[in-house]
Amino acid sequence: MRASALPWRSVLLTLIFMVSASAWAEPFGYSINSRGDFSDNSRVFALWRVNLVNGDAEYIGWTGRGDFIDIEGMAFSPDGRLFGADDNTNTLVRIGTSSGNAIAVGGRENNTGIPLGTSMDFGMTFTCDGRLLVSSAGTGELFHADEESGLLERIGDLGLPLVDLAVVGDQVYGLGLGTDRDGTTAVPNLYRVDAETASAELIGALGSAASPYNQAGLAADEDGQLWAITDRNRVFGDDDTEARPSEILRIDPETGRATRAAETIVGIESLAIGPPSQCDGDGGRDVGMESDEVHAIPLMSDAGRWLLLLLLVLPAAWHLRRTQS
Repeated sequence: MRASALPWRSVLLTLIFMVSASAWAEPFGYSINSRGDFSDNSRVFALWRVNLVNGDAEYIGWTGRGDFIDIEGMAFSPDGRLFGADDNTNTLVRIGTSSGNAIAVGGRENNTGIPLGTSMDFGMTFTCDGRLLVSSAGTGELFHADEESGLLERIGDLGLPLVDLAVVGDQVYGLGLGTDRDGTTAVPNLYRVDAETASAELIGALGSAASPYNQAGLAADEDGQLWAITDRNRVFGDDDTEARPSEILRIDPETGRATRAAETIVGIESLAIGPPSQCDGDGGRDVGMESDEVHAIPLMSDAGRWLLLLLLVLPAAWHLRRTQS
C-alpha cells in the first residue's frame, strides 16, 4: 500500500511546485483612474488594486473627495506610505491603501507652490535614500518634493516630457509621453535619469507592442522588473467618444522594449507597486507605523495562496492515509 502510494505523492508534489512557480508571484500594483467612465463618479478618481499579469482590478475607494480629481504620479515611500500628486490642485497628497482617501500633506491644498492652472502632469518616485522626486510632463522639469510640506524644489529642466519615474537600486528611470499633444513631441521611450543634474539619457523605444497612449504610470517590483500602465482613453487624434482600456506593459530596463501583459480599466495614469526596489539592505521596507500608513505589497496570487494551503494540509492528509492503510 505504501509502495503504491509513493508515486502518487511524488507526482502531486511535483505538480504543486511546477504550478506554484508561476502562481506564487503575480505582482499587484496600485493605480488611480483619473479619466474614465463618469456615469458613476465613485468609480472614477478612485484607487484600484491591479493584478499586473491579468489586468483584474479591485476597487478600493474614492480619492475624489474635495478637489483631488486628477491624481497622477504615485509612489510608495521607503517606510511604506503611499503618496500622489493631484494635477487639478497641484497638491502633494497621502493616499490610504485600504480606503483610497487622499489628504493634502501639511493639511493644505496647492502645497507644491506651483500656481493653479499650470498643467503639470506629474510623475514621481522615491529613491532608496528617501528622496521624493517629481517630474512634470507639462513643463519638462524635475523637482525634489518635501514630503512633509509638499513644496517642490526645482532641480532642473529635463528637456523632454516624462510622464512617470521609477527607481531600481541607484538608477532612476523615466517614461516618455506617448502621443503628440498640444504641440508637445511624443517620446514613447524609456530613459535613464540623473537626479542630480536633471538630465535624461535614452535607453530605447517601447516599440510596437505598446499601443499609442496619453499619460502612463511606471513602477518597479521587488525583483527590479519595470511595469507600466498606459492610458489609451481617447488617445490624441481619436474620436472623442472612443474609450479604450488601459494597457499593462512589462518593460526591459536594459533596452526599453515593452511586452504587452494585459488590459485593465479605462483611464489609468499612475502606478505604484512597493517601496524602492533593489536597495542595499532591506531597501527601507521597515514597518512600524499605523496600518493605513504602511503597506506591504502582496505578491502572492489567489492561486498561490491556495497552493500554500494545500502544502500545509498535505502532510496531515498523507499521515492520515498511512494510518488508515
